[in-house]
Amino acid sequence: MADADSQGPLPVEQMTSRQLARRARLIETVMELVAESGTTAIQMRDVTDRSGVALGTVYRYFRSKDHLLAAALTEWQGKVTRRILSAKRDENADALPLVQDFLRRVLQAFDRAPGMAALLMQMAVSTDPDVRKLLDQSGTSYTAAFDHLLAAESGDDVYYIELAIGCVLVDAINRMSNGRITLREALTQVQGVAEILVSARRTSRSRPMRRD
Repeated sequence: MADADSQGPLPVEQMTSRQLARRARLIETVMELVAESGTTAIQMRDVTDRSGVALGTVYRYFRSKDHLLAAALTEWQGKVTRRILSAKRDENADALPLVQDFLRRVLQAFDRAPGMAALLMQMAVSTDPDVRKLLDQSGTSYTAAFDHLLAAESGDDVYYIELAIGCVLVDAINRMSNGRITLREALTQVQGVAEILVSARRTSRSRPMRRD
């Protein structure tokens, strides 16, 4: 269902405190419903009934149900990364244990909330521009978390390390949500890839240059 307002939803930065509170209530409601019954059973009427926000008001904040679902996913994922980014980082600390701990916390969070794992896979294939924009924001927060944890690992190739770990992480979440691997197996695989990438980079940097 599209918003009747052809100009689309109200931008977040233009919302009043009361509007932001309603928007947050809608997002929290969706997270509750996803936890209870997954994503396929959620109807906008369920969201409005539980949140107490009128359907017409919902479309002042979100263009579609997928837009609202993506906002809930982004907020849920952001809770993990915000905790990481709020912690002080010793620039001389070993990055690998920090990265592995971060990956463990992310996988455990998705294991405890299989509905969110399914939602991530659903949103990942969406072509909705509103959904893509929110997923890009979520991806940026993950990149910021990796940048924070890999602060001592400067260099252009850090980007590719982050990219590779991120791809393996999403794949593990997908397979874990489908019951193809357990949480323990997902942890072993993702943390193992992180160890290989970070350790290999250190080895290549510390190896003396060959002189003919």
